[in-house]
Amino acid sequence: MKKHDLLSKTVAELKALAKKHGISLSTGAKKADIVKAVAKGVSGSSKSKGKASVKAVRTSQARKTAAKMKPSKRTAGATRTAAKKKPSASKQKPTVKRSRPSARSVGRTPLRGTWQITAAREEPLRAQERVADAKYYTGTVEQRPSARFDPLTHEYGTDRIALMARDPYVAFAYWELLQARLEKERSWFGWDSKLCVRVYDVTGVLFDGKNAQAYFDQEVYDRVGSWYFDFGRPMHSFCADLGLLAPNGRFLTMIRSNAVTMPRDGVSDVMDEEWLLADEDFMKLYGGSVSGAGGFSSQQVQELISQRRMLKITSPGMFSKPKAKK
Repeated sequence: MKKHDLLSKTVAELKALAKKHGISLSTGAKKADIVKAVAKGVSGSSKSKGKASVKAVRTSQARKTAAKMKPSKRTAGATRTAAKKKPSASKQKPTVKRSRPSARSVGRTPLRGTWQITAAREEPLRAQERVADAKYYTGTVEQRPSARFDPLTHEYGTDRIALMARDPYVAFAYWELLQARLEKERSWFGWDSKLCVRVYDVTGVLFDGKNAQAYFDQEVYDRVGSWYFDFGRPMHSFCADLGLLAPNGRFLTMIRSNAVTMPRDGVSDVMDEEWLLADEDFMKLYGGSVSGAGGFSSQQVQELISQRRMLKITSPGMFSKPKAKK
């Protein structure tokens, strides 16, 4: 574009033209400066476009020439056959291709490797792990063969009844009666009789089967069994018989238990008991309190205790009497 064409345009049109061609203008530039810059920029861009077009033409011509010089398929086949038939005079050395670093790899930062902990630092960490694991280690599990236990037998083949106190009010009894014995006694006493446990209160008496203070009957249903009896009489003595109770009230004793005395249900009423306290135990119990109260030393405490013993100030049941000197 010629200079006189640019002078005929306005400043706004010149700025738009400069922006189109990528021409930078200074702030507050005058029209003459803008015209000069635009004329220079437009001419430079036209030259670069011309060079690009020439380069494109040369590239296309080179491609056409290479296509003409390319051998045909027949010529290429004949050349390969001749190369196969030609004997090799000597062994050819293998060619080694050396790879050159590409332009992309040049200047790159090498990859980071895996961080390895030094042995001096790793051993304390492993020691800490072993200590932490040892807190919850309970040892190796021993595989022991399961022990075989014989089950408890239901009966032992003897006639027996036992009575024992559970607490001041309740007693527990268990018994066993042979089947042959039960059938034999019922055969003459009466098949309508019932198996029963009769409990006697034998407090203060030498029981002979008839002189009990009181008694009560409890019907049971098995010849091998147990029962809890609520007596409600602390400090009383009891005895039990296992036998047959007839409908008319007669009782046949077959087995008699031991006598048991129920424990008391309160504090003992004996208040005048005196318990002997050895000198060594007295020193352990009261020596510290005496020294702490008066602020005495251990030597002074010993002398004080010795004086009290000589003067018999303490209770006669507290110390043994000193032996008389011969």
